[in-house]
Amino acid sequence: MKKSELEDLIEKFDTLSFTKEKSILKLIDPDEKILLTCMIQKYNRKNKRQERNLMITSKGVYGMSKKTLKRKIPVQKVGGLTVSKMGSEFVLHVPDEYDYRYSSYDRRDQILELICKAYQEFTGQKLPFFFLEDINLEKYCTTKGDKKKNINRMPQEGGVLLDHEQFNKLMNEKSSSINNETVQIFPQQSKKGVTINDFNLLKVLGRGAFGKVMLVEEKSTKKIYALKSIRKEDIIDKDQIEHTKTERVILEHCNHPFLVNLVYAFTTPEKIFFVTQFMKGGELFQHLKHAKRFDENRARFYVAEIALALGHLHKKSIIYRDLKPENILMDEHGHICLTDFGMAKIVRKNELAMSFCGTPEYLSPEIISGVGHTISCDWWALGIFTYEMLFALPPFYTQNQDQMFKAIKESQIRFPDKIAISPEAQNFILSCCKKDPHQRLGTHGDLEEIKSHPWLAGMDWEALLNKTAEPPFKPKMEHWEHYFDEEFTKEEPINSYVPETNKEIVDEYQTEFDGFSYNPNALNQHSTQNEHNQNNY
Repeated sequence: MKKSELEDLIEKFDTLSFTKEKSILKLIDPDEKILLTCMIQKYNRKNKRQERNLMITSKGVYGMSKKTLKRKIPVQKVGGLTVSKMGSEFVLHVPDEYDYRYSSYDRRDQILELICKAYQEFTGQKLPFFFLEDINLEKYCTTKGDKKKNINRMPQEGGVLLDHEQFNKLMNEKSSSINNETVQIFPQQSKKGVTINDFNLLKVLGRGAFGKVMLVEEKSTKKIYALKSIRKEDIIDKDQIEHTKTERVILEHCNHPFLVNLVYAFTTPEKIFFVTQFMKGGELFQHLKHAKRFDENRARFYVAEIALALGHLHKKSIIYRDLKPENILMDEHGHICLTDFGMAKIVRKNELAMSFCGTPEYLSPEIISGVGHTISCDWWALGIFTYEMLFALPPFYTQNQDQMFKAIKESQIRFPDKIAISPEAQNFILSCCKKDPHQRLGTHGDLEEIKSHPWLAGMDWEALLNKTAEPPFKPKMEHWEHYFDEEFTKEEPINSYVPETNKEIVDEYQTEFDGFSYNPNALNQHSTQNEHNQNNY
């Protein structure tokens, strides 16, 4: 007898060998076929990940703790699937009961495909899918508590009905137009993992709170990149895991002329690594330090390019939250890029971010007060940064942080008499730095409101985006090292050894970094086998 198409999938997807387990076979009907078994990350009611086993059959979805059944969802009760376009999460909606929220980098494609296929063959109907920009889908998952309160968190708009063939087409094409927007839905699969051994370490470029940045050469291509290494121990100790994962997602998905591009990401048991384009002109901080202050024309050029970058992030519901000269890099032509998205936050529409984070001199009043903030805090920071470029220091700066925070909340910006700037520039700064975020420039029209301000009225925005606009300053590439702090460039470029003092703590969180790797040039970007076999840390 010829096997059915569903039966053909068993050997390929039964990674836990449940088809050979008598105790498992007792849970299913005689005519029920096991389609997939795998390990998966499930979120509990406290929003913590739990390692679980998942079994999908021709009749249902089974949540297992090892080989013990925790919950069975008949396939006909599945009401839809919400899928993160920017991360690894998905929500299995069960309107008659409550939802399951899962995360899987390497198996999500197959899981979604087989749920769709089983649903279609059992009911004869298409399954509703909701593809969302959110990286965190907690707010779309109906819990037991929600059910008691008659709350349903399943999206009600923007869904698309898909049968198995239509879903399969999406997966094969790796991208799709949903709601008239082309998006990368399914991560590319990779054949080879990138490791630290693929690079020659040339020079240390800088250090931050969580690691260092080095100039590296890819051995196979001889191309030059910047490599940022971060110790897992450090981000675990400082509760920065979600911020680091958000940075990884933003780097991959938010391509823009004025945002630093991600080339690769990979991990070892002790560290994570980002490989990005190398901005040979260095930090804008160094240029401002050498020049003391910029003239108005030069400052306006940088403000315009930064505004385009921030507007792009805001369009994707991302608050940047760490604008400062150290996080703005310059290329060899004089154009700038934002880097370091460790403080960035992905928010839903009308949601307030509550974290107290950023650089003190640039914090908006609402961040300091802890009342919640939106994308408007980035426009405040742009106003502060504009002031610093024109006058050498941020307007409220003082070494006493408490006094500085009090001034940010209560004092008005004053302009030095000795340095003259145009009324339009003054008005731009004051408009960005309104204490009340609801009155702040950019709050209601975001980027378009910023672009329409008289100080920026003469900018050729299309030329800026195409990088055909002539920068007011071009760095001298024969002396490019001068654009980096020699405190770092004199260091020996080594991939430092990490002592095993807190190995148990790091090992406990290793699954949080599953699927972190990124290699767009290969066929299995989420393979972690090579990462855990490396011995050169």
